[in-house]
Amino acid sequence: MEELVMTDLRKFKTKRDIQAGLIAKLQTKRFTEVTVNDICTAALVGRSTFYHHYVDKYALLTEMVSERAAEFDRLLDERVAVVTDDEPLLALYEQLEGDAATITCLLQVHEHDGDLSARYLYSLARHAETLLPRVTLPVPQDFVLELYSTTALTAISWSLRHGEPEAISHFMNQVVKTMLSTEA
Repeated sequence: MEELVMTDLRKFKTKRDIQAGLIAKLQTKRFTEVTVNDICTAALVGRSTFYHHYVDKYALLTEMVSERAAEFDRLLDERVAVVTDDEPLLALYEQLEGDAATITCLLQVHEHDGDLSARYLYSLARHAETLLPRVTLPVPQDFVLELYSTTALTAISWSLRHGEPEAISHFMNQVVKTMLSTEA
């Protein structure tokens, strides 16, 4: 049993190091320029170790994006009930803050199955859609969903890069309240 736990721990640490290696390289290169060798060098692992865990750099990216998108959905599910209060949005920022360096790097990558920005936009629009049936607006619902999701993603991204989550969350909630209080 102890050997199994040790193997799982080694696997976890290796994957963590490989993921950190990709993020380190994304700080200086675009994803298309990053090689598996670059990732291995930054992660201090051999190529065979990398390929034991991932088929290629795209599989690594897809896993990282999927993990963060799932966590983002979970956090939005907790927040969506009271979208116009500052506290839930502030809590969202604070919970993402621990992974800010990784999230901000991944938001800059736009690969087919590895586009965190697209996944976040989709999640934000889907969660906002649950609120819109309650209001009547003078513009198409799709427009409002896109406006909300892009504005929210900008606020999240900016807050993760620069801080000031309290001011940003308060401002964003004022924007949403104004949007939702507009009548047809």
